[in-house]
Amino acid sequence: MTKKTNQAKKTDSQGIDNAMDAIKKLLGKECKIINLNKTDQGWEIEVETIEVSEHMKKIGIPKPVYDKNVYQVVLNQDFEVIRYQRKESRF
Repeated sequence: MTKKTNQAKKTDSQGIDNAMDAIKKLLGKECKIINLNKTDQGWEIEVETIEVSEHMKKIGIPKPVYDKNVYQVVLNQDFEVIRYQRKESRF
């Protein structure tokens, strides 16, 4: 691997770390990357987070029940969040 390639990987890694900080602030909780893909426009990331089940709360379950939720996050080339949405819930 060349020095230039190592530098690009380091920059990508730093950009992803900075984007994850922004994602954690958006979601208001800790999350972890479960899928990461580089695209022509930037990056597509899937993150998993643990959240209180809104459904269980609505039906009146007194104890908190937690779901693992997966969010799809799209970043541009500068690692800025362009869009994010909840993709699925895992019970």
